[in-house]
Amino acid sequence: MASPMTLCFLVFKYDEPRRSGLIADWTSFEDVGKSFNGEVLTAAEYQRVEDSYISAVGSLADAVQADRFELRNLALNEPPPTWLGAAYEGRSVDRHTALRLLRRMLRHGLISCTLESGDALRVTVETDFYVSVEIQPDAVEYLEEVRRLGLNLAAVDCGEEERDETAAISRPADGKFWEEVARSIGLFGGATVILERWAEGSCGYLWHPVFDGNLSVIASSVRPNSLVTAYFETNVQWASRRNLLPAIEPAVVAEEFPVVIFSRSTGGAAPEILVCKEGVGPSTEAEVPPGDDFGFFLWPDDDSASLQGVVPGDGDRSVQ
Repeated sequence: MASPMTLCFLVFKYDEPRRSGLIADWTSFEDVGKSFNGEVLTAAEYQRVEDSYISAVGSLADAVQADRFELRNLALNEPPPTWLGAAYEGRSVDRHTALRLLRRMLRHGLISCTLESGDALRVTVETDFYVSVEIQPDAVEYLEEVRRLGLNLAAVDCGEEERDETAAISRPADGKFWEEVARSIGLFGGATVILERWAEGSCGYLWHPVFDGNLSVIASSVRPNSLVTAYFETNVQWASRRNLLPAIEPAVVAEEFPVVIFSRSTGGAAPEILVCKEGVGPSTEAEVPPGDDFGFFLWPDDDSASLQGVVPGDGDRSVQ
């Protein structure tokens, strides 16, 4: 976690009229080929600006001697690129890989994380081609290189709440974690579901409904280095196969969150899961998992009662 004495800045390409919205300007790679104020954004111009961001962060890293970065607050909406390898909370990468990942986040936005080099430097890609940097007060002089590269800076609040979240998800999902989950299941009403994120796979997550409070199978199956979140008080509803589509239709149409459908586990086998995007549900029974008995619930929001931890990379992960 970064020191509370650090300073935070936004790095951006916009002058004041463009930043305030008085003059339209491009905000992403998808804008290449579009016209802004009578000028078409070319691939070459986009590349020039993108390179300036990479050079700016690279110069800051060199100035504060940040040669390794940990991936924090990692979110995957696509499989990680092969050159990155395994992507998980706390993964350490060298400076070259960190800058390459920064470029990918600027260009595509399907992977997001904070690049953290101890207390020396933290870098996060924000929306609309903004980048936030967090540095020590004695490193402020190095920001002149950012301006020299043609970029602008604005001091902002570092956001203590975000930093606290970083600390919380660094907790290991070890035996004590699973013991606390088991105790919490007895304290909260409703069902418990566990979300495993940043695991291998095209979507970057797996859902694990908890049946009869038995966590041992789940605790032994979650992948090393993945983030697991146990959500309590989940409103799981049940329906037969024949009644499933009419039952989920109101939630699919009215709610802002995806609907998660799973078949009831039989014989100890893990249930198959179907996640319906917001406003889009299965149109026929053939699209739902096999089985005759289904549970479904809304994807929990960030304020839901939960416990969160990161699965250790090795060692004993069993429930004691």
